[in-house]
Amino acid sequence: MRFRTFLTYLSLLPLSACTRSCNDYDNNEEFAQAKLPPYTETGANTLGCVLGPQVWTVLGKHRAYSIGGGWESNQLIVEGGYSIPRTLQVHGGMTGVRNSKEFYDRRLYLVFLPSDTLGGLRLLGGSNTNERVRVTDFITGLDYTSISRRPVRLLVRKLNRQQRIVSGTFEGMLYSDNTGQHDSLAVADGRFDVRY
Repeated sequence: MRFRTFLTYLSLLPLSACTRSCNDYDNNEEFAQAKLPPYTETGANTLGCVLGPQVWTVLGKHRAYSIGGGWESNQLIVEGGYSIPRTLQVHGGMTGVRNSKEFYDRRLYLVFLPSDTLGGLRLLGGSNTNERVRVTDFITGLDYTSISRRPVRLLVRKLNRQQRIVSGTFEGMLYSDNTGQHDSLAVADGRFDVRY
């Protein structure tokens, strides 16, 4: 009888072994407590804003599209800006995951000329210009972009070409016409501090 009980428990063991592997990633608590990075001018490689009602910063992991799946950490990426007037692209993702399922997954792109002319003010227009802000929402499939009629205001507050540091703030509205309904998304209290 004991041997039979042992075999029963042994046969149920694979069913109970699915703990961490079946629920391999969850950052719901970290996502709920997300905060904007402090504004700095030291090349701290930070990016953040309030995107609609949600604080947005580079946070979490997203599903890898490579063979084997898995999760890849979201990272701040800085590209370009090596020769003036070449644009600088600063982008990263914020992903919220509950029980291994993404419920929030937005990537933010800032594309601008690193310049302190005109007091550092950059008006980031639509896709027809070199300078823009774009947000891709991977959950809804919508893209939101700055437009030339109501550009996002980006203020370069520090530009150090020797140390290759650019820092500043940004705010404005982004618009999507993917659905034909012309949805909008507010961007407030934006800040960035990157080395390029």
